[in-house]
Amino acid sequence: MKPAAPEISPSADDGSRLAGLLPHLRVVHHVRGRLRVRLHAGVLGWLAQWPNAEPESWLDRVPGITALHLNKAAASLVIEYDARRIPPQWWERLLYARRETLPALLAEVGLLADPDHCIFPST
Repeated sequence: MKPAAPEISPSADDGSRLAGLLPHLRVVHHVRGRLRVRLHAGVLGWLAQWPNAEPESWLDRVPGITALHLNKAAASLVIEYDARRIPPQWWERLLYARRETLPALLAEVGLLADPDHCIFPST
């Protein structure tokens, strides 16, 4: 279990990266508190846009995420989370969200204080 992360608000860059990453993820298995997603082959092209950024570095700072396990060989990411902080059904909504709905979704779990004034620019 990781130590408690400080509260964060994603930047516009974080939002763009998250919006760009979501289409490359598919839920493989999900039980309350543990989510496994498959990384599609296209994620390598997406990651090439930000050579110094790794998706797990932003996800690891999200309050409510307790552990991340990236398996590059299997192209999967396991996210362990506090289901009291992040409701299980929220993940499904996040993974299929459109860019314009991301601020409201992030606000639902306390990641954005003011979603009405947060715009994630298109890439």
